Amino acid sequence: MKKSGLHIILPCLVLAGLLLFQCSPVQQTETQSPLEQRLDTLLSKMSMQEKIEQLYYKTDGNERLGIPQFKGSDGPHGIGNGAPGFSSFPVTIAMAATWDLHLITRVGRAIAMEQASRRRDRIAGPTLDLLIDPRIGRAPETIGEDPFLGGRISEAFVLGQNTTSVFGSVKHYNLNTYEINRRTNDYLSDERSLVEFWGYHWKRTVQAGGALSIMCAYNWVNGDKCAENKYMIKDLLRDHWGFNYYTMSDWGGFGDTGKALNSELDFCEGNDLYIKELPAGVVNGQFDSTLVDRATRNVLRTKVISGMIDGVPVIPQTIIDSKEHRELVYESGLKSLVLLKNSENILPLDKEKLKSVAVIGPNAAVLPLDGNSSSKVLPSYRIPVEKAFRAVLGDERVKYAKGCNINDTDKKQFAAAIAAAKLAEYVVFVAGLDSTVEGEGWFLDKEADEKGGGAVARPDRPSQTVLLPGMQNELINEIAKVNPNIILVVISGGTCSVTPVINNVKGLLYAFYPGQEGGRAIADVLFGNYNPSGKLPATIPKDDSQIIPISPDFRNMVSRGVGYRWFDSQNLTPEFAFGFGLSYTTFEYSNIRINNSNAKVGDIIEVSFDLKNTGKVFGEEVAQLYLSTGKIIPELQMPVKQLRAFQKTGLNPGETKTITFTLSPEELYIYNETTKSYQVPEGEFMVQVGGSSDNLPLKTGFTLSKSEGRPDLSVRNIRTMPAFPKEGDEVVFMASLINNGTAATNKGDSHIIRFYVDGKEVANYHSKSIAIPVGGMELACAQGLKGINWKAANGNFKITAKIEVAESADLNVQNNTCEAELQIPNGKVVPVEIARIIK
Repeated sequence: MKKSGLHIILPCLVLAGLLLFQCSPVQQTETQSPLEQRLDTLLSKMSMQEKIEQLYYKTDGNERLGIPQFKGSDGPHGIGNGAPGFSSFPVTIAMAATWDLHLITRVGRAIAMEQASRRRDRIAGPTLDLLIDPRIGRAPETIGEDPFLGGRISEAFVLGQNTTSVFGSVKHYNLNTYEINRRTNDYLSDERSLVEFWGYHWKRTVQAGGALSIMCAYNWVNGDKCAENKYMIKDLLRDHWGFNYYTMSDWGGFGDTGKALNSELDFCEGNDLYIKELPAGVVNGQFDSTLVDRATRNVLRTKVISGMIDGVPVIPQTIIDSKEHRELVYESGLKSLVLLKNSENILPLDKEKLKSVAVIGPNAAVLPLDGNSSSKVLPSYRIPVEKAFRAVLGDERVKYAKGCNINDTDKKQFAAAIAAAKLAEYVVFVAGLDSTVEGEGWFLDKEADEKGGGAVARPDRPSQTVLLPGMQNELINEIAKVNPNIILVVISGGTCSVTPVINNVKGLLYAFYPGQEGGRAIADVLFGNYNPSGKLPATIPKDDSQIIPISPDFRNMVSRGVGYRWFDSQNLTPEFAFGFGLSYTTFEYSNIRINNSNAKVGDIIEVSFDLKNTGKVFGEEVAQLYLSTGKIIPELQMPVKQLRAFQKTGLNPGETKTITFTLSPEELYIYNETTKSYQVPEGEFMVQVGGSSDNLPLKTGFTLSKSEGRPDLSVRNIRTMPAFPKEGDEVVFMASLINNGTAATNKGDSHIIRFYVDGKEVANYHSKSIAIPVGGMELACAQGLKGINWKAANGNFKITAKIEVAESADLNVQNNTCEAELQIPNGKVVPVEIARIIK
């Protein structure tokens, strides 16, 4: 039934697919949020001291009121903080190297399930830090160098977490980069860079991913600590992006209670400032009690929505390091491996014909899993490359010599390695980094860091170079004199340049710390049991001179950028480009077309092309779309190109598939500092498509002309209260209402969402009191029809949330509906597309 622009809602029957929606008249009075009413009641029962206790990590449990305490640990790639025996998945940058969103959703869920099995409710992770320099200490934890890729990977991870009772405290907000002086570095940024570059992946994770907690970084931005930064937390994260769950400090990461509270930092972890200063400070008027109420409400809202207060299902501990999780560790490690060189088709090796192989290098007989940080995982086992090769070939055909250490000048082991290489048919040299040269600031002067050790002037990496450290390069070149058949495997977090040896190796496989099954995964790629499909999530420079100069000045990062943006802006050619990765097959791109080359601002742009496997084996290709601009209004400095779509696709030999990328306003946004708003510019746009940022054979373009702005409302993240309904529970429904259009919604506009269970409307939301800015979000909590909530019963149910809006008032009505599944008991609402992935 078509709705009028006046939003007059009549009883209706709507046919959507095969599901018949039975609609009821929506209430015209303002919906009173049952969630906020519950929080009002809970807060009314609390003394000021009890409210303050909710804001401190040692006291936030309240037995009298049935409020549990947060229990968590680090966990961006497995359960950290020294807990033994948990699955160690590939590190965050390796997850980005998969470019595989469905896979990362499964990984996020698996890690959360292991945490849930030990009755914990929170994980510190995923990490959204950007790799601005491969030599930064926490490079393994970064999401790569590109905000678009990082946003999609972190969104996928959080969506996986959110299928469980465990939520992630996404970290470190924001501009967390160098470890040296990390608590005192003050980074300078313009507003556009903060929102459009540094903020892109955060916005995506918060809104599309449905993140429930944000951890603030140690560093400063524009004169304020991140945990005391009102612009970053209240103005941008909350008021613009619509985040309304709790924020927390990194361990002891703030020093001014008043500034932190006023900035809307809710939770104090690692120091005792809130619990020591707030009680007396509220009484004497130093601190505003309403700010304490606000912070406590944010904490309690998270505890309700996550299921902590109402109860969560018990997960058996047999899931920890289970066979299924070990296979997922293996799969994710396998798909993160990036083949960078395959001269003379040296790979894959033929295990039937291979006579002998020397496995050499500092990482050959050990398998590093991470840098040294709070996120490191201690699994029950790990499979190094040497062990994996012996499992494939037997002991007789495998000779091992370490050859050298990671980072010293000792050459005593050279002779044994060269002798082994001279007698072998092939050499597999396993090089790279480990936890002695990468990690959190443990290897720095912590005392100096706390007091401000000075300006950032050097890389974190002890060797201070992007080149392989120690004697690794020299040993490889010496081995090349006696055996030309060298396959180099580099295992690290931050990338290592191999320029000094690249001409002396025939094969090069890059392994970002690939998890406890890493050696097995590497062997399976080298022997051709799996066709490598990873792509670089970060540019590999030729040497240190190509890296953006070390500086706390992060202005103009949209155009100047890091990674491929920096290389483009400086007209530099790297050793290996962002998005690059070889396969044992070949792919052909052809027949690009665009749905509307003369469009208006707000129109959906669709770019289609054909992708063919022109080789002889099955392969997966990551097709990438990069966007450039010509003359645009407003006139702004723009990057040479920026990633704006990608898709990983499997193809059999000779098979062709048509791929379509969609560019919505969200993919086209710039941030206008004058209007303080996201905006889609008018003007000329160029599209390039291909298999890496330096190989984009398909090109087309479109223009956008001026058009009247309209919102584009979408509904995501259906949730219930209680989060895990049991038979007989009264259930409240809610969802995120997101506006990624070209105009804000205004107070006085009707914002309406109907909620259905198996096609029958059970609740609706109606508000005229809110306004959602462009790029903003609102939590819409519905009331049951006629004040009666849906009563849960055991079974499987289809849950639908549907925005009620006139087609003429919304840019894209195709995203006005969200469908999910709910299993009772022991289940929560899971989007249908995610349910398919995790099954």
